[in-house]
Amino acid sequence: MGLLDLTASAVNQAIQEFDLLKRKAFLKKYKFGRAREYLLRKDGRSYDSKAIAGAAHGYLSGQAPLTAKEFSGGEATVKKRLEELGFVVTKPEQPTLPSSGDVLTNAEISQRFGVGAMSGMRFNSKRNLLVLISDPFKGLYQDRWEGDILHYTGMGKSGHQSLTFAQNKTLNESPSTAVHVHLLEAMEPFKYTYAGEVELTGAPYQEEQLDETKQERLVWMFPIRLKPGGAIPVLTEEQARVIEGSHAEKARQLTDNELKARAKMAKGKPATRTAQTTAYVRDAAVAEYAKRLANGKCDLCEMPAPFQNGKNEHYLECHHIVWLAKGGEDTIANTVALCPNCHRKMHVLNRKIDKEKLSKRAAEKEHPAQ
Repeated sequence: MGLLDLTASAVNQAIQEFDLLKRKAFLKKYKFGRAREYLLRKDGRSYDSKAIAGAAHGYLSGQAPLTAKEFSGGEATVKKRLEELGFVVTKPEQPTLPSSGDVLTNAEISQRFGVGAMSGMRFNSKRNLLVLISDPFKGLYQDRWEGDILHYTGMGKSGHQSLTFAQNKTLNESPSTAVHVHLLEAMEPFKYTYAGEVELTGAPYQEEQLDETKQERLVWMFPIRLKPGGAIPVLTEEQARVIEGSHAEKARQLTDNELKARAKMAKGKPATRTAQTTAYVRDAAVAEYAKRLANGKCDLCEMPAPFQNGKNEHYLECHHIVWLAKGGEDTIANTVALCPNCHRKMHVLNRKIDKEKLSKRAAEKEHPAQ
């Protein structure tokens, strides 16, 4: 007895049991996985074709259900026999890919691309696609846009990253393997904007970062660019500030030594992108380090901070001596902590004598006398 002995009545009985138990319990009972190639369609519903065929065999007189190992699925076997019995069998519908600018939840990303719900790099081997998630809310480090190039951080949370590890290898080899690489960015927590399909625009390179245990390590950075039809998600000034706030909160949790090490790894140029205005996503570790070194006193007037915030911290504001908009770097050497009054004064007057004092103060803090 085999698939040739199946009857329409037996198949319909298996379908009725499927409807009664629901998919998960039905597949568990008969020890089948979900259908990957073909689905049986009936009355607007979909059924796992091989599992239905195996279960239906048990509804034949004197017979037991067939296990998954006792027969092969596919077009020449299960599909052919079910169609001979008058059933409709088709391939699963491929989810429609989003359009540039569409905002998805994590669950929707998994459904649309057929990938898992974890990690920032998610591969679907059957569809030959790789999904990259750029999420600045996940950690203190951030991928960064420089013009139309996104420098994307590789996979691996602790220790030196490997270029041959998991999806680092997939992305690195994508030009030769023709893997379709898709990019989404979190502009707000848990909301991911689809940018489009991307491609490597240069060789991956290494840079220093701290890992999740606060140890220095080397990571791989991948320079990627959107293909025609994609669009860099528009970041509003408000969203940029929310991202900075998220990073600032993480920076405050570091020890002085951890913060100093992290701030020294800043790239100098903040991440920039075209938004409603040009928005600078500044490095929170650099700002927090400048405030911590000030020890509650303004670096310009040298007076105590005028008040404390809701967390009982001295309120000072980070200031870039050479403004970012004029090419200044987002580094320890170019940042100081000012009271609100002096901060406004610098942005209104920006006097040379004050700039010189602040530059000297920043240099003293970066390289204190032994």
